[in-house]
Amino acid sequence: MWIILALVSAAILGVVNLTDKRLLDHHLPGVSTLYLWIVLVLVVYIGGGVAVTGVPRDAALGIILAALASGIGLGLGYALLFVGLKVDEASRAVAITQVYPIFVALLAVLFLGEILNVLQWAAIILVALGTMLVSLPGIPNRLADLKPTGGVPILLGSGLMLGLGFFAAKVALEETSLRTVFIYQQAGTLLVFLPFSHPGVWRQLFAALRDRKTLFLMVVGEGILPLIALVAALQAASLGPISLVSAFLATTPLFVFVLATLLSQSRWNLMGEAITRRALTLKFSAIVMIVIGVSALGLFQG
Repeated sequence: MWIILALVSAAILGVVNLTDKRLLDHHLPGVSTLYLWIVLVLVVYIGGGVAVTGVPRDAALGIILAALASGIGLGLGYALLFVGLKVDEASRAVAITQVYPIFVALLAVLFLGEILNVLQWAAIILVALGTMLVSLPGIPNRLADLKPTGGVPILLGSGLMLGLGFFAAKVALEETSLRTVFIYQQAGTLLVFLPFSHPGVWRQLFAALRDRKTLFLMVVGEGILPLIALVAALQAASLGPISLVSAFLATTPLFVFVLATLLSQSRWNLMGEAITRRALTLKFSAIVMIVIGVSALGLFQG
């Protein structure tokens, strides 16, 4: 069951990532406007959770702090991802952030007693090589052309923060209920985006929401779908081993690649991705390497 939940979460996150890219490129004046919208969404999430289940009181302080830390890590990770989406193609940006299972695996070794075998270390190298490959703007003709795109450092930072967030969530889920982790996790994420709720950004947000297409994309793509993906991911993490769950969640780049390529065709022209044979070959090869690598981290148990 947790495998289905993880794959559903990955697919939905792919749609969310593409929606974010579309919003940032064509509907919003900047990432701060999206950050403020996320503040409003998180308030609804937290308020709804408290209204339905009450304030969680079934966890020790240390577990509450772990859930809050999970939210802060995820918030920072997604904040950096939005910046990366603003400056890079969606398929490349999302793929680079998928280094996070490496950080999850290493933290699991250090703090949860999990063991990485030779095949898993090989998988880590494969992910690293895939990340290096996908960071290139195209297939290089010479060594001098081996220069990654400008968003790579930001996206690697996003992957690190996402890894810390998922690891902290797993620690908290081992000691308390999903609903408790969800509420405190969202509170932690709220702390990351709250500083962007100043008057100037409010004016930008209200102006953007006057457009019906923008309003629809914001409500569905950054309101409803992320909630479904998050709950599915948390449920998967509570039922399965975190290394395996992370591996299945890391299939998101494949969903993004396929959808972005389709939506960049002249018939739709919604995403603006490079769809030349050389560009598609490079990105597809790199994404396959990343997905195989992160899957191997979980599948080859020590």
